[in-house]
Amino acid sequence: MKNPGLPRRQGHRRTAVTASVLLLPLAVSTLSACSDDDGATNPPPTASPAATASGARCVTDRPADDKGPDAKPRAKAAYTVDDKTVKAKAHKEFKTTKRDESALLVSGSGKLTTRDAKIIKHGGTSSLTASDGHGLNAAALARDGGTLTLSGGRMSTQDKGSIGVFAAGKDTKATLSSGGIRTHGASAHGVAAAHGGTLDLTYVEIDTAAAQAAPVAVGPGGGKVTVSGGTMTSAGCGSPGVQTAGDVSLSQTLFDLANSEAFTVEAGGALSLKDVRASAAAGGVVLRGDGATSYRMTGGAVQASDGDIFAVQQADADIELSGGADVKTKDGKLLRVTDKGTATFRANGEKLKGSVAVTKGSSATLDLTGSTDLDGKIVGAASLTLGPRTQWSVSGDSALKGLKLADGAKVSDVIVGNGHTVTYDKASSPDLHGKKFQLEGGGTLKPA
Repeated sequence: MKNPGLPRRQGHRRTAVTASVLLLPLAVSTLSACSDDDGATNPPPTASPAATASGARCVTDRPADDKGPDAKPRAKAAYTVDDKTVKAKAHKEFKTTKRDESALLVSGSGKLTTRDAKIIKHGGTSSLTASDGHGLNAAALARDGGTLTLSGGRMSTQDKGSIGVFAAGKDTKATLSSGGIRTHGASAHGVAAAHGGTLDLTYVEIDTAAAQAAPVAVGPGGGKVTVSGGTMTSAGCGSPGVQTAGDVSLSQTLFDLANSEAFTVEAGGALSLKDVRASAAAGGVVLRGDGATSYRMTGGAVQASDGDIFAVQQADADIELSGGADVKTKDGKLLRVTDKGTATFRANGEKLKGSVAVTKGSSATLDLTGSTDLDGKIVGAASLTLGPRTQWSVSGDSALKGLKLADGAKVSDVIVGNGHTVTYDKASSPDLHGKKFQLEGGGTLKPA
């Protein structure tokens, strides 16, 4: 695959970038001001590990909404297809400037196909809850079983909650190929699905400019999104490349996130990446919420200027790396588990650098296989399994809940102490028989 350059943001919103410089061949995109609900702009904050750890700055969440329940709104649009199959002429313009109105709507048994369309949406939403959950105010809305197919073309939205393309409801599907989407409002995702909707994107460029506006989002009730190729950029605070409570699969896609973590997986969400490359300013992957989450990464890279690579917050997280996945951060942990979260972390044949920190009441299980190397320290309620070809280079005094040596692995072969002390719980580490070991490179492994 030939990597395309990232979309360029409008010149009047540009400032110099110093943060997203880690990842090639991603071109470094520009920072844009962060917009609040009323469209006002403020200079983007400097990203820091606290941004994702404490939420003090760029929190990935939608702005407060006073509309309460997730009630399904009546859909309105300037152009509607609801019970027939329509092939609109090429280069057709769909436009609206009205609040809570879509430029085009496909619903029920309706099917709409168009090529190289120009879709323009101005006007904000009256309810972010309805926008996130049902596509109120989206530029192009498919719902209640409708089918929308867009090939090529350009889409532009302005104002709060003006999501580009939304698929809502079971048997609803939107398919996009080539073309581009640019959104400028707070909580204006590039594309979104909810309540069982399906999105299929192939070589689509998405650029979001304001706060809480992920290029790809799956909201309440879940949904399924498949993305192949394309480039995704965001400039706003708390706007990860993907924010999902459903199933999202990405392949050969480029992400550049100027004021957010790379990806956020909410409870019930699953994110799968193959040969995807992401550069982010405030952390790698956040898995959070009261429920199960999963993240699979084969090849590709996730690199962050600051923040943790993997942050598990309350969730029951399952994380798997393979195929030479490159995960790095300039400042932060490889894995941090907080808020009574649990994490299962598996890596096969990976080169990992960074520490693991598990807070009180949380837990983590790390399973390293193949030729995986880990350079870091481990503290907290974490159990570690090392295979015979793995190696743990200890970078600081560590404390393990349990240590397992798989397939005949030997302490002398798989742990380099570098002068540090590693303790383990005897009851949780039967392979070690309560013994004390002198480690290669100095240091000791001993019962707690």
